[in-house]
Amino acid sequence: MWASKWVGMIGSIVWGFTGMTTGYAVPPQESSQLAVPPAVYEEIQVKRPDVTGDGRPDVVTLLGKRFAADSPYYDRLKVMVQDPIAKKTSFFTTTYGGYQPQMSFCDFTGNKAKQILVQAPTGGSAGTSDYYLFSNKDNNPVILPIPKSLTITGSYQDNYKVQLGIKETNQTTILDLSDRRKMYEEAGIYKDGKLQQPTEVMPNTFSVLAPIDENGDGICELKGIQRVSGVANADTIAYVESIWKWDKNGWKLQNAKVKKADR
Repeated sequence: MWASKWVGMIGSIVWGFTGMTTGYAVPPQESSQLAVPPAVYEEIQVKRPDVTGDGRPDVVTLLGKRFAADSPYYDRLKVMVQDPIAKKTSFFTTTYGGYQPQMSFCDFTGNKAKQILVQAPTGGSAGTSDYYLFSNKDNNPVILPIPKSLTITGSYQDNYKVQLGIKETNQTTILDLSDRRKMYEEAGIYKDGKLQQPTEVMPNTFSVLAPIDENGDGICELKGIQRVSGVANADTIAYVESIWKWDKNGWKLQNAKVKKADR
């Protein structure tokens, strides 16, 4: 069977993600070599895109092992790719688990096959996720890098202003937060518009990293969104959006922009 409710794996074909920015080919295993695995991993999602590039659907299954039987958190995630024509199976393993993980598919590199993007929400109050990108062109499993989140800095100024900077683009944006003056005055951050002590913003990593096809050419870019907190994590003051395009062996930043958050 190409998909089952509970699926395990044979360790010799697991590819472990170690944070490297370049991947290594892992020989796929013939399906006839697969033994019946222990019932450890749960089937989370099954999709049928063409990820091998032969023009026919493959079976891609996202698998997870729960932290505990009644836990919503999966502490281990694996992606199983089954090519029913070549009768080959490949596995990928993520570094971390997550809550409600999911896969999306698009051709990011222009190699005429879709890559597998896995999102694994961390469950923290920052609303961030871990992301993984896998390629299985011609049944050659490779881990591709993910864009690094932008380096965002900023500080509060007098008169309820915040100056945000993006290192990668050398952009500076001034946010007017005077609509929050009552909250900031009550919290002692300002007094009559005068900043009472130095206060830095708190940028987060990607809360969103999603495929988009900006040019309509069938090759996707990645759109990232980073949330910026002000005086507290719940005080969202801005979102920084970035567009990334694959260029040979890595991601190239196309543009970035700051959007003030609504209260």
